Amino acid sequence: MWNMMCDVMPTISEDSISQRSSQFSGEDANFEQLMVTMLDERDKLMDSLRESQERLSENEAKLQEVEKERDSLQRQISATLPQEFATLTKELNQAREHLLEREEEIQELKAERNNTRLLLEHLECLVSRHERSLRMTVVKRQAAAQSVVSSEVEVLKALKSLFEHHKALDEKVRERLRVALERNSTLEEELASTKEELQQYKLGNIPSNGDGDSKPKENGTQDSAESQAKAVQNAEIRQWERKVGELTGRVAELEDSLSKSQREISRQQDTNSKLQRDLRENVAQKEDQEERIATLEKRYLSAQRESTSLHDLNEKLEQELQHKEAQIKLQEDKIRALQEKLELCEQKLAQYAKLPEMEEELRARMAALSQVRDQAQERHGTAEDRIQRLEAQVEEKNAELVRLNQRLKMNEEHNTRLSSTVDKLLSESNERLQVHLKERMHALEEKNALTQELEKTRKIMEEQQCEKAEIVKELSKARLEIDNVKRQMLQQEIAFNIQQTDALTRYAESLSPSSGDPGAFVHSASHTTFDTHSLSRRTLKSRLLPDDPNKEWEKLEQGHMLGGVQQGYDDMDGDDNESLFSGAEILSPSGHTDAQALALMLQEQLDAINNEIRLIQEEKQSTEARAEELESRVGSLEHMNLVARG
Repeated sequence: MWNMMCDVMPTISEDSISQRSSQFSGEDANFEQLMVTMLDERDKLMDSLRESQERLSENEAKLQEVEKERDSLQRQISATLPQEFATLTKELNQAREHLLEREEEIQELKAERNNTRLLLEHLECLVSRHERSLRMTVVKRQAAAQSVVSSEVEVLKALKSLFEHHKALDEKVRERLRVALERNSTLEEELASTKEELQQYKLGNIPSNGDGDSKPKENGTQDSAESQAKAVQNAEIRQWERKVGELTGRVAELEDSLSKSQREISRQQDTNSKLQRDLRENVAQKEDQEERIATLEKRYLSAQRESTSLHDLNEKLEQELQHKEAQIKLQEDKIRALQEKLELCEQKLAQYAKLPEMEEELRARMAALSQVRDQAQERHGTAEDRIQRLEAQVEEKNAELVRLNQRLKMNEEHNTRLSSTVDKLLSESNERLQVHLKERMHALEEKNALTQELEKTRKIMEEQQCEKAEIVKELSKARLEIDNVKRQMLQQEIAFNIQQTDALTRYAESLSPSSGDPGAFVHSASHTTFDTHSLSRRTLKSRLLPDDPNKEWEKLEQGHMLGGVQQGYDDMDGDDNESLFSGAEILSPSGHTDAQALALMLQEQLDAINNEIRLIQEEKQSTEARAEELESRVGSLEHMNLVARG
């Protein structure tokens, strides 16, 4: 493109100008003044170029410092990442320890459940054995002292309190399971979000390296500079590709850790399902136990009713016995009176034995008396039989009372044994709960220390991020200053080219006032040069707009304006042209800035990825800390309830 522009644009020969200046000596002074003004403007432009070069050098020094700080931050990040993996392993170990503790608690609950089952079976056996004795003792105790509560009722109340305690424990276990399930759901959501973000990072488009293919070739030196810039850019891109490969490796490691955490979550879900099954079994067993207690209470009430009925029957029988004893005493008195009458009659018969008539009468009376005596003896025998029967019944009832007393003593002994076993179980459970409380308090202290350390590290990272943001702001300001300097340089070059072309056209018209062809030729040539410049700018702008329109437009303007300066000073000053082109080459560090922009973009993406990973880990740690705090609170509430019940 540059060669085509040089072919189209005509060159101004210094020999023809010198010949014409010898012919027209009056116009030579004007030309020299014009050249002096152009040289002054060139000096000013050189000064501005030097200032811009100094600014560029300062900005490059700042960029080097920023790159050093970036490298130090990357080293710090690489140093902190393995520590984060170590913390993850520690957290996994802590989770395993918590799972082991939960399994031990489940085993202890199962043992307590078995103990309660054995106690209930033992109580059922005792109640089934000693129902009658319990009824009698309850009746006697109610008759003796109605305000005193029986020991069986106390045992039943103690059993009810035990069942209520187990119900509360089951509710707490259910709450723990609910909290664990919520925690698992939150962790699964976080894992899904992290997976989606990682897939997005994997599927993200990496910027292509073909931006420099559409740049125009200005001259050989610029081609070499572009090739060097491309080489540097390719080297940096390779370095970033390596870093991206390392990051993909890290992402793979994080995915492995996520898969491990998912496996652990599945294990926890299995344990939760087992716990739910155990809870269902416990609930079913407790329902069975409650049903048994209800049946026992019903039996107890029925036994109380039967004992009251038996007590009433005993009272009735005693009243009947007293009545019959009174009747027996009356009959004995009657028999004694009859015996006395018989003795008197016998005496009278002995007196009247001499008389036959009296004997017959006496015989008749004796027969009647004998009949009456036989009847009385028969009645007396039936009364004695009844008395013997009643005495046998009284003896049987006394034996039953002795048996009932023995059974009551046995029941009291069994009740004392049961109360001692219940006290032992409660003391053992209290000791276990105290040990668990101590362990949890120690774990809470360790967690508080870890949270303090994490807060310190977070503060340090936030300070580093603030410093990094300030550095990025300074870089953006420096870039804006560089862009402003470039625009000023381009405006000055455009004005200089316009002044040069106007001066050349005026000088050509003054040299040939009569003949209009050379002036027209020069004017048309100048116009053609401007037209070609405008056309080339438009075409190149239309070609390069999709990639980066602002940067490519600035580069094209720099190239074209420098080409105009080269045509204006082609025959006057070669050294100045070389200095200008060297300044132009320094002015166009497009490849280097593009590579730096790519590097900064990649670094920002990497920093964003690292920040998101760190945030995910912090959220995971915070959720685990909250879950552990809730567990500790639940444990403390359990301990307080047990202490209050104890």
